[in-house]
Parts: sequence; C-alpha cells; structure tokens
Amino acid sequence: MKTIWQLTALSIMAGSMLFIAQATASTPVQKGSPVINTLFAQTKPQCIGRYVIDVPGSFNNQLHDMVFIDDFKIESKPLYPPAFKQRIQRREQELRDAINKPENESVNAPFIKEKIELPDGKGVVFDRNISGEDDLGRVLEAHVFVNATAFIITTEILDLSSPKYRERKKTYIKAGFTEAQMNEKPARLAALQSLISRLSGRKDEDIPSAKGVCIPNGFIRDDGGKHKETLTFRYESDDFVFGVNMDNTIKGSDDTLFNRSALINKALKTSNQYSIKKVALSPNGIPAESWLFGGIQTIRNGTTGKDEKNTFYDFMLYANERDATPDKPNLNIGFGSEYKKTRYSEAQMIEIWDRLVNSLRYK
Repeated sequence: MKTIWQLTALSIMAGSMLFIAQATASTPVQKGSPVINTLFAQTKPQCIGRYVIDVPGSFNNQLHDMVFIDDFKIESKPLYPPAFKQRIQRREQELRDAINKPENESVNAPFIKEKIELPDGKGVVFDRNISGEDDLGRVLEAHVFVNATAFIITTEILDLSSPKYRERKKTYIKAGFTEAQMNEKPARLAALQSLISRLSGRKDEDIPSAKGVCIPNGFIRDDGGKHKETLTFRYESDDFVFGVNMDNTIKGSDDTLFNRSALINKALKTSNQYSIKKVALSPNGIPAESWLFGGIQTIRNGTTGKDEKNTFYDFMLYANERDATPDKPNLNIGFGSEYKKTRYSEAQMIEIWDRLVNSLRYK
C-alpha cells in the first residue's frame, strides 16, 4: 500500500496526480500536552538546503548521501584526520585491486586512470573505471576533508580520447557530439574543483551566515552561478519518520497540492486512508499547502507474532510550489507513522507537526 505522501511525490515526477475523498471531522488539538512538551523541551535548528526548521534535540538526520549538486553526488560524514587518511588508503588499494576481478578485463587497465592530489592537503580525486564497463565511461571520485568532515563527491564522465576508441568516436561524431562532449573530464574536473573550493564542514545545528546551501554536515557557498540543488534529510524514531526534501530544479507552476485535490479525492476512495484536514499556511512568510491524512494498517506485533490493525498518520506540506525561485526553491515535508505502532494520538501527532512546520523559515 502506497501512502498519500509516496503517491504525491511520484505524481510530481510523472506530471500527474492522484486522490482524496470526503474529509472527516478534524480531531481537536490540545496544545501544550505534557508528552509533547517533553519531546520539545530542547530543540535545535536544522539548516536544510536554503531553509531552517527547528526539531527536538533528540532528532538526528540519518541521510548523508542524498545530495545532488549539478552533476555531482555528495556524501558526508564527521571524521577525524587519521580516519580520513585510512579511508583514502583503503579506497585506493580497493580500486587498484579491482582490475584483477574477472569482469574488469586487462584491456581497461589500469583501473585508476589518474590520482589527483587536492591543494592544501584537502584530499584526492580518483579518475577511475566503472566495474564491468569499458573505460570510456568512468567516475571522478573525490575524497575531501574540511572542518572535521569527510566528503565523497562522485560524477560519471565520458572520455573517448584514447586511441583505442577512434572508431567508436566516429559514431559519436555522426550523432552530433562535440569534442567537449566526447571528453567531459576537463570541464567536469574544473567544476568539481570549484565545488570543493566552496565546500566547508559544519555541525548540523550550525546555521552559516553566508549565502549558500546547507547539506548534511556541510555547506556550499554560493558563487553567483546557477546550480541544480536537490537534497533530502530524514529523521526517524520508533514512532514516526520526518523527512524534508528541497529541489530547486522544480519550477513554480499552478500544479499545486490543492489543485490536485480531485485526483487525490479519487485515489482515497480506493485506499485505506482518509483526510483529517487540509490547510493553507504561511510560516514566516513561506507560502505553503498542508494536507493531513490518517489510515488503517496491519502490522506484525513483534512480541506476539500476530498481525494487528492500528491507525497510522501521513502528513505533508508543499512550500513554494507556485512561486519557486532559485533562492526560494520548492520544498516538501513529510511526517508519518506508516509501518510503525506510534505511541502518539492523532491530536499529539498534529501538535508535533504544527510545532515543526510553524518553525520553518528561510535561511
């Protein structure tokens, strides 16, 4: 069973949408319940892309590899310098040994085409093969250490510059490829080095004052250029999952959450979900639409081994769908308890949600 959150996310990518039937009466929310006050007794700001949101101190982002800037994927992890050096040594040995695997024929040797040392001891870039593939398609894999944070930045490149690809290159020329397109390494390496020069490490509760985009344990300073930025943070407990996704490649349009209501209503009729409430809101001046759903699910009791039915919740918010700009990009937030037996009541889930989304603001 797909949740409303999952189906809505898919609809954005596909350009179509689904669901929602007759709304049920909204459950009254009692603000300031002791259990929720305890959860929010200590909060911390989280800089997510170009937004900031306050979360309970117990929340910790669990996704560190869902960042895509232009053609680059970025992973991050706090690390000590000795551990970073060991990581590079192990990775280099692993790549050099890869050529001995059956799927990596010797015709593609060496597996590491070039090892580029970064300035100021920040790390290295490996120009390496892709296991099991011809070496005209390769990966630039950068290992970067800055401000006690280790980053792995990867991008795939096409390189037909080797004489052995002379005949294959003719096919690409006939297809209209330029010389630059048939050897992406110089331009992509320059873009990578520019990205690294703007990259810094940070604690996730730190909010940089400079203009730029926050990634897990890191920050990328703006350089005045236009860049594609897509990233996801995820927080999970035994009771719920809270996720935030920012994507500046989605242009503003009239295809907003509420304008998809008819399709959502239609899909709800065939699901085990129901509408709790939908609200247009503007936390700290950010235009947003929010829709809260409940549903019935069957999950296995880990103690008894028996299937049990219980209620789960699936809340969503879409910000700047209509008015997205590079500085105020499309943002969506999801909060739910599918596949979990949450201890929180509907009223308490709504109160947690309200406290989270009402703290949303621009960086």
